[in-house]
Amino acid sequence: MESRSLLFIPDVSGFSKFVTETEIQHSNHIISELIEVILNANDMNLTISEIEGDAVLFYRVGEPPKPEEIIRQSKRMFIDFHSYLRVIERDNVCRCGACRTASNLTLKFITHYGEMRVVAIQRFQKLIGRDVILAHSLLKNRIPTREYLLLSEQYLEHRQLDIPEGESWITVEPNVEVVENFGEVSTKYISLTPLRKLVPSPPGLEEIKVEGKPVNLSIDINAPILLVHGVLINAESKPHWVVGIRDVKNAEPINRINTSHTCVFDDLEIHVVTRKNAVSGDEINYIERGEANIGVSIITDYVLKEVNGSTHLSLRIIPETNQNIPQDMVTHMVEQIRESLRLLKKYCEKVVAEGVS
Repeated sequence: MESRSLLFIPDVSGFSKFVTETEIQHSNHIISELIEVILNANDMNLTISEIEGDAVLFYRVGEPPKPEEIIRQSKRMFIDFHSYLRVIERDNVCRCGACRTASNLTLKFITHYGEMRVVAIQRFQKLIGRDVILAHSLLKNRIPTREYLLLSEQYLEHRQLDIPEGESWITVEPNVEVVENFGEVSTKYISLTPLRKLVPSPPGLEEIKVEGKPVNLSIDINAPILLVHGVLINAESKPHWVVGIRDVKNAEPINRINTSHTCVFDDLEIHVVTRKNAVSGDEINYIERGEANIGVSIITDYVLKEVNGSTHLSLRIIPETNQNIPQDMVTHMVEQIRESLRLLKKYCEKVVAEGVS
């Protein structure tokens, strides 16, 4: 049985370019995070029909909500979306295309009202009908901006579009689309770009204070700096080069500031937290803090410098202060790290060789 229903589609603008031109694993994870932000901002208690990769199809059966409710809902989702992108930008460690260009993504919304039918398919409520097709078709339009709220004529037939009090950023523009099988479809749209001024900046990161007497090591690796950095920050790569490691537990899909993982050895576990990643010119400074379950914690401070297409890696190993670490333990630890750097060099150069062959 068909019902009159609101159809509301938040859609990530720039998704296709983002996925096709960047690393697929990280781009998909970032999109999943952003979709979750949208779902958590569902103040209108709309029902989710399906998640369509870069978009969410919401609906609500019955009388359509007032435009001010739609505007308020779109505003909340847009600001939360861009607030989260700013946190990603602040905490970014990975230098892959997806992680570096996530801030180019934005959000648009389609609002339509019409007839549709709900069909149960397993645990999902699939929407079908001409108006569902039309709502999706309106995602492809001639609106000269990537971030907007579009309101279809069929929705506006039922509600007067008045600018809510206190929302001086709103400008309503007319628009007509020629949609296959539907002909000319009149719409109105509101640019959401002015809302960027309301997106809060995330708080700054805690300043890293590195104290204690360091042990200095270095090695030259015949591999590009971004490859070496990518191996270094990827917890799942550690079994390839960290001496004695048996397993890596609880690694996050993307390494960011304050993400963590646990390195498992035969006789101990080390909880590792990413503390800093700074890029300056041809140098990258990456810092981790490792805390072993025997009560010892150290800072590993890596500096990677590009030299003629290769990488010079310098490492400071800094035991945290107020620790009475036996000298023989320090010596053993330094030798293991020294050997790990040799294995890192071997592994990175093997990756380069296999990529060329």
